[in-house]
Amino acid sequence: MFVLVFARPELIQARPGFGAGRSRTMLTLDPLDPASMDALVDALVPGMATAARAAVTSHAQGLPLFAVETIRALIDRDIVQPSEGVYRLVGDIGQLQVPGSLRALLAARLDALDPQVRQLVADAAVLGTTFPAEALIGVSVLDEPTVRAGLAELLRREVLAVSADPLSPERGSYRFTQDMLQQVAYDILSRRDRKARHLAVADHLRSAFPEDGEEVADVIARHYLDALEAVPDDPDTGQIRGQAIATLIKAAERADRTGAATRAGSAYAAAARHSEQEATVQEPDAGELWELAARADIRAANYDASAGHAGHAHSFYLRHGRARDAARAQSRIGNALQAQGRHTEAREQIVAALEILQPEPDTDTVRALLWLADLEVFQDSPEADRITTEALVLGQGLGVDANLLLDLLTIRGIYLGAVGRRTESAAYLREAALLAEQRGDNMALGGVLLNLADNLSVSDPAASAEIAQAAVEHLRRTGHREGLIFATANLIAALLLLGHWDAADGVLTKAVDYDGLGDSEFLACYRAWLDALSGEADAAQAALAGLEEMRANENAQEKAELAVVEGLAAAAQGQPGNALTHARRALNYADVLGMNAETMRWAWPLAIRAIKDLGDTATAEELIAELSAVPPGHVAPMLRAERDLARARLADRADDPAAGAALLAAIASLREHSTPYHVAHGLLDHAEHLERHGDSTAAALAVGEARDIAQKLRCQPLLDRADALSPARTGAGT
Repeated sequence: MFVLVFARPELIQARPGFGAGRSRTMLTLDPLDPASMDALVDALVPGMATAARAAVTSHAQGLPLFAVETIRALIDRDIVQPSEGVYRLVGDIGQLQVPGSLRALLAARLDALDPQVRQLVADAAVLGTTFPAEALIGVSVLDEPTVRAGLAELLRREVLAVSADPLSPERGSYRFTQDMLQQVAYDILSRRDRKARHLAVADHLRSAFPEDGEEVADVIARHYLDALEAVPDDPDTGQIRGQAIATLIKAAERADRTGAATRAGSAYAAAARHSEQEATVQEPDAGELWELAARADIRAANYDASAGHAGHAHSFYLRHGRARDAARAQSRIGNALQAQGRHTEAREQIVAALEILQPEPDTDTVRALLWLADLEVFQDSPEADRITTEALVLGQGLGVDANLLLDLLTIRGIYLGAVGRRTESAAYLREAALLAEQRGDNMALGGVLLNLADNLSVSDPAASAEIAQAAVEHLRRTGHREGLIFATANLIAALLLLGHWDAADGVLTKAVDYDGLGDSEFLACYRAWLDALSGEADAAQAALAGLEEMRANENAQEKAELAVVEGLAAAAQGQPGNALTHARRALNYADVLGMNAETMRWAWPLAIRAIKDLGDTATAEELIAELSAVPPGHVAPMLRAERDLARARLADRADDPAAGAALLAAIASLREHSTPYHVAHGLLDHAEHLERHGDSTAAALAVGEARDIAQKLRCQPLLDRADALSPARTGAGT
């Protein structure tokens, strides 16, 4: 006879030695490992999406019964349905709750506890999934020895466990062994008991932490809000809501100071929502809070949220007859839309706001002009010069604060750089950087430096890389997500120019893994850029396929970047015709961005090389003529060197005796002004010339140097081209 007995750990206290003795074996059943839980769920619902399966297994926490009952609950909700003999997930699983079949089972476990211990579980459930013993002592009506004895009992019964991870900041804290158990313990409390306990926890946290609980303000606010939700119609509702709003603002301000812009935006928005429900006027009012949320979300690159929050502010002000405040909020809507690349809509919003703000100009007028100037500069509007000047003059006349003044200097500097007045541009940007340094404003300094890095990339990539690295560090420190994206891009761009491709790859990897910028399509485009240059054409195409927002964007810089990368990917696939099409598409934005722009410095060499591969002399001459027509100072030295190389190749094709000297002169110019990648291509062009003229020794030297560059860059297309011109092959040809 085989007898199998299931029991909970408390059996050992009730019947010591029950499982010991002859022919008896006791087994402790630990939670299943993640792989086994995945297999279990796959067997129940084959083909469930990874994210949905992970939600179910996380909810079950290693207990097969919990997983099975969760699936049954999904079947009851018609989210999992039978199809061709098996169950399939057919909808969004949403927020998983405790299945009804388990609720009674878990509640029975809690009912079996001693009343004082059960009261401790209720207190703990309000504290959250994890909590320190001191917090439970602080909120419980029981004395400390009784609380500690109760904790020991709950550990024995495996209702609670202690975090033992030496690397965890929660080491030594208590936690519920199952989240479902905590949820049931909370749910069986009456609404008034929940409210009382949440208020007790909030009071405890405010007294236990310095500065009235500032460090955990967001947690305190959550307890106030949960108390409100528990009994929303009590006489003290207004008082509790006021405490919640004040605490949310405190949490938002702390998040702002510590660089957590997304958290700041969420906290300000929550404070604004609750402020609108109050009959009394709050300071700041709901409109100001919505604007603060919009500003924080811009820094976090949450552009949709920013536009939405600014829209709430606009509506609030209009309802209260505050037209000028509404205009200010409307200009902020335009700022958020501009950041999304929705330039037409952005201009409409800002221009409409300025109609109200300009008759009696103030700081709000200057800021709206700044945002309009930003739009005009990046759209190459003929109004850009006038508006950047008007905004700066008005700002100085009104004596705006240093933060706004440095923004005005920055946009004027960006404009001057875009029109080729790079020395003046650098002067404005350096003055802005000086203001930011004097104020100790890392966020503003990072923003100025990322633009200065872009300016210097034309003439001094090494200095550009150094300044871009400083910008990254400042913006990383402050949590300015949008600025960090562009500073990282500028650093990668400078490293590509210097031929430090491995370093560029490392910067991009850190931005994704450490800074959490993996969802940035702008940086994903740089991943495709690196892959395409290295010859990983399939990886580049896969990355490009996901850039849907960039394709819908009206931003000329992003349009040009996308076209360049698509051209590089086509070149890596050996498709010069497609490479030329994409490169010419990028060059169409030269009127907006200028021929000094980073994208133009890569697009023109890509186009002229694709034309060489196609053997299209007429188009090559046309492209050279177009570049030669650009006024002096508006063509980067790198492009002048590439133009000289293209002319030398045409001369060589025409058997011009001066072609050899022209090629050497062009390569010398490339060494001084261009990138190792482009130098290597020039060397291989020269090798082809030398080989045709019977100088295999000199050709081999040129190929060898190009191969060394290609190996350092890990650039397979260059290596392939060098191999095609290797001494063994050229020797066989002669």
